[in-house]
Amino acid sequence: MTESGIRACAERDASGGPVCDEAADERVALSLSVSFHVGDDFSENPGTLHVTTRRLVWFPDDETRGGYDVPFRAVAMHAVSSDASEGFRPCIYAQIEGGAPEGWRMTEDAAAKEEDGSAEDDDPDALEDTTELRLAPADPAALGALFKALCDCAALNPDPHDEMHETEDDDDDLYYDESEMATGAGAAARIEALRRFDDQLVVSADLERHVADDPGRFEDDE
Repeated sequence: MTESGIRACAERDASGGPVCDEAADERVALSLSVSFHVGDDFSENPGTLHVTTRRLVWFPDDETRGGYDVPFRAVAMHAVSSDASEGFRPCIYAQIEGGAPEGWRMTEDAAAKEEDGSAEDDDPDALEDTTELRLAPADPAALGALFKALCDCAALNPDPHDEMHETEDDDDDLYYDESEMATGAGAAARIEALRRFDDQLVVSADLERHVADDPGRFEDDE
């Protein structure tokens, strides 16, 4: 199951950074001054983004306000965006599984769309329960380092469903249906399946030596 998306996060450590989960070996990989934008809100939201090995954590410069965190498994995709046509600075554009955080201010247009339900009508292909997030570094030159940190840490948090499917695919190379081998598959398919199965079998050097010394050692008694 995908972890929930953008969540409220108020707890800071003594240095003002996130409180890491030591049991999960969570560590901060990168901290940057970043403006945080949810949906189509492009007003300046200065703060610090902490990229940890488990999640993204952003705290505003105003310490009286709470911040937000996003588990990496909730990040559906992320990419570098340099398109300033909509008022955003160069940033990391991401799609986050789940809705916008509770209490997040919306632009008047976004609020009107949500109220009359027209947001989904505008884009019939839009993903349900997905929120756009933009992370705009104060220094655009840091965009590459931020993107790399996101990629590296996201790789540490693979989707368990993807791993399960990969395991099932790997098993398909080793196992086959016996009845299909006997009746359904053609001769060429049977030979190929048997060849693949034989490739999985490894005979130890000790066993080969015993067989060579006594060829009848493993024959059934009549």
